[in-house]
Amino acid sequence: MDFSNLKVLIVYSSQGLFARKHLVTTQGTALEKIGVNVDYYDIPGKGILTYAKHILPLKRYVKQKQFDLVHAQFGYSGFTCAIAGCKPLVVSLMGTDYRLEKATSLLTRFFARSFWCFTIVKSQKMYNVLKIKNSKVIPNGIDFARFNTIDREIARRQVGFNSSAHVLWVSDPERKEKNFDLAREALSYLKTEDVELTVVNNVELDQVPFYYYAADVLLVTSKWEGSPNVVKEAMACSLPIVSTDVGDVIDITKDVDGCYITEPNPVEVARAVDTALTFGKRTNGREKVKYLDVEYISERLLDTYREVLRKRNKS
Repeated sequence: MDFSNLKVLIVYSSQGLFARKHLVTTQGTALEKIGVNVDYYDIPGKGILTYAKHILPLKRYVKQKQFDLVHAQFGYSGFTCAIAGCKPLVVSLMGTDYRLEKATSLLTRFFARSFWCFTIVKSQKMYNVLKIKNSKVIPNGIDFARFNTIDREIARRQVGFNSSAHVLWVSDPERKEKNFDLAREALSYLKTEDVELTVVNNVELDQVPFYYYAADVLLVTSKWEGSPNVVKEAMACSLPIVSTDVGDVIDITKDVDGCYITEPNPVEVARAVDTALTFGKRTNGREKVKYLDVEYISERLLDTYREVLRKRNKS
């Protein structure tokens, strides 16, 4: 089989979350740059019924377009693709797939064994916990061109920051697993004066880097994650980080001065934020995460696609 000009369909559910669409299109764009023809199928909304309604439309779309491979992002998209008969099928499991109810976890393993050709997980911790055969760790990549260096004062003017110190919290406060209540409570324990908690949610892509370069600290208070993109993006922007011990954050930030892992209670979080604010400068994080360049990650994905297609052709 000629592996040039592969036609790949990326299936995902944005659920109205801008960050999810950003994640998927960033990787898709990088794949296009190395010659993959990428198309997208978004399953909007939430709930099992929403996914069920898209089984037949997805089946028709795949049959009409004749893709070489389908790549589902998130577990429920993987279930939907399998039931729709999408073959060959690669599935990426994310942080939201990491802490599943027992029944859903068993279902994930069943589909991975029976219907998915290959499974991608986002961290070594996920790999160890999920124990899925025919799987490997490929983290989400960082678009270093997008998160390029921006002068701090220019960035602060762009996002309208005042002279206060700004602690950045990047997510939707309504998502319970992100634990915004912990962030808000922790700020009340700060010893450092004149500090503001800034929530970044559903911001246009081209504005996101300005927030990272304008802020003083990124705060992550999640209850669980796979491999949080906000941490990698903050590292690419050399922003100090305070995070709970979730996903692969401890590995990503290892040996980076200005990055702190904290217990998930408000007093400890506040103490870590105070320390990060006292650190008071940019980190060397950008150099530490060069291995996560989206161009390199896209090459790894393409190698995986080729591996799946070779095995399929032999069988």
